[in-house]
Amino acid sequence: METKKQTILDIMKKSGIKDASFCAFLPLLPYLIDCRAKMRIPKNAKTVITCIFPYKVKEEKPKNISRYAAVPDYHIVLSKYLSSATINLKKEFPEYEFSWFSDNSPIPEVYAACVSGLGVKGDNGLLINEKYGSFVFIGEIVTDLEIECKNNFSECLHCEKCKTVCPKTEKNECLSFVTQKKGELSDAEISAIKKSGVIWGCDICSEVCPLNEGKEKTYIPEFLQGYKDKYEINDDIENRAFAWRGEKVIKRNFNL
Repeated sequence: METKKQTILDIMKKSGIKDASFCAFLPLLPYLIDCRAKMRIPKNAKTVITCIFPYKVKEEKPKNISRYAAVPDYHIVLSKYLSSATINLKKEFPEYEFSWFSDNSPIPEVYAACVSGLGVKGDNGLLINEKYGSFVFIGEIVTDLEIECKNNFSECLHCEKCKTVCPKTEKNECLSFVTQKKGELSDAEISAIKKSGVIWGCDICSEVCPLNEGKEKTYIPEFLQGYKDKYEINDDIENRAFAWRGEKVIKRNFNL
């Protein structure tokens, strides 16, 4: 069993994924998210290979967008690495099924990553990794290959700094959510965006987290090469994280 585990980790690294671990699939069943991708979970799934992808490029914050939006669209980047790893795993273990997921995933990503030992769950709901802090994207590969796993779930320091700086408790109050809304914004929402100086996303709860201090930056070439710390009105938004909403929303925020 340990040999299989090490073989999988070696394949992940050869596929460009340096940080991966495992959790059992069965305990996640009650928490699965009902989405279309759920149909792609292998029959008799046994194990979830969890992966993290750090995206912090510089210590200083981007000018007017959040850190995750300053790098190329993570959906595209993660799909490249996860699909490559899945192909390589299938070659090594042809008798088993492997299916990858990211973002639009039936897997409760933060919980699965915590259980896998890839970090702790913050009071802000984010995964906080020991090496990279909370500036990580999460991906998974679900397989019917059984790997022995331990439940390593743990939580953060509960220092409540994130709650103090951003006491929002409802998803629709989060500034990141507000910046992604279509249509007209309320006066309060407009004021919040103007005050933040950020026109897409929000990092405020992460920036104050003591577990984010002195963490490593990303090693991922696509993020390093495609980093852009500011949105400007005539920018081509193709392959950026905000492209899915179209130009109208981010232009609206820019012009507030």
